[in-house]
Amino acid sequence: MKNGKRRTAILILALLMAGAMPLLAQSERSTDFGAIVSGKFEANLTNKWAIEVEEELRFDHNCSQLDRWLNSVTVEYPFLHNRMHVGLTGGAIRRYNDRGYYENRFRVGLDVNYAETYRRFKFSFRSRVMATLRDETVADYRVNPKLYWRNRLQASYQAPYSRFKYSLSVELHWLLNDPKASVVDNVRTVFSVDYRMSRCQHLEFSARMDNDIQVKKPVDRFYFGITYHYKL
Repeated sequence: MKNGKRRTAILILALLMAGAMPLLAQSERSTDFGAIVSGKFEANLTNKWAIEVEEELRFDHNCSQLDRWLNSVTVEYPFLHNRMHVGLTGGAIRRYNDRGYYENRFRVGLDVNYAETYRRFKFSFRSRVMATLRDETVADYRVNPKLYWRNRLQASYQAPYSRFKYSLSVELHWLLNDPKASVVDNVRTVFSVDYRMSRCQHLEFSARMDNDIQVKKPVDRFYFGITYHYKL
């Protein structure tokens, strides 16, 4: 059993490191830098059900413009002795679009999370289907809502008696319902450091890289983020 877990850990780490390398096969790529500031509140509703509320502000165009304001609520239910979670997410988004103004968008998602631990490491896989509905009263869209299937691998490490936890994740975004571009169009790589301030309060610092692939005008976006997390 230990050998099986060890082989699984090595395989996931190899996949994470491979995915962390930017997929930059396309030429004439543009680059942008931004920042993300967010807050999360998490609590148990019952012995099984949990709820998480999140507020996020994202700044793009070299941190000069508020690109997105996200409000979301997630409810989760655990299985398999808390190794697996099923979650349902609903969110409202105020987003600056390509036409030069802010529009309202709404999002709903269903995800399945599975995690295993090996010594001081934790390995997890998340599969999420997410639909984003855009406002047709202000413009017509070829695909609305956009339906994505996102798959993420994550590895975390926490040393004994340490307040710090380190994580690396790679996520693939597959656009499902566009007949002209039903492809994986983005690779997201995130390195984060979580600092436990107290039993209930955490601060997370992150560096995120979003690389467009298989699109006409690919953009490489780099974000630095900070998240305040309060968990009851």
